[in-house]
Amino acid sequence: MPVISVLYRVDVRIGKAEDFAPFLAKVMADDHGWKRARFDVREDSGAPYRVVLAEGDEVDELCRPYDTGGKYSCQNGPIVAINADRWRDSVPHWPGDLASYRTMLLNHEMGHLLGQHHSPCPGPGRTAPVMQQQSGGLDGCAANSWPLDDEIARAARHDLKLAPAYGE
Repeated sequence: MPVISVLYRVDVRIGKAEDFAPFLAKVMADDHGWKRARFDVREDSGAPYRVVLAEGDEVDELCRPYDTGGKYSCQNGPIVAINADRWRDSVPHWPGDLASYRTMLLNHEMGHLLGQHHSPCPGPGRTAPVMQQQSGGLDGCAANSWPLDDEIARAARHDLKLAPAYGE
């Protein structure tokens, strides 16, 4: 099976976030992530997708018609909008460190860009799929930052449509 290239550009709309673009690039290139499903997700200045780090009110605008309530992040068309509060502080119920939360957040939202859909907690004490909405709660699952093997297998079929790019 071929590798699918997915190019994005970064748009940081808050101060003091120099670590955002390098962190995103590192997560997308990591062998634990979507790369295992034969996706080459990387930054390019002329890319058809945009990853935006912004404050909650701007994320609300970028995510419409989805309701992020000023708290959540989303993928909407060619945009992945990351809520700056979540980037800075995680969520109160997250048991890991900030880096593990950020990794989960990016893998989840970029997973949507790759055509992946939400997954429920498979049961109390089980590992959460990265596509579970872990920012809203763990529902008895163990927190997880990386796509599970079955999520990788599903994504590797490359039969789900990527999010529409600019101009599509």
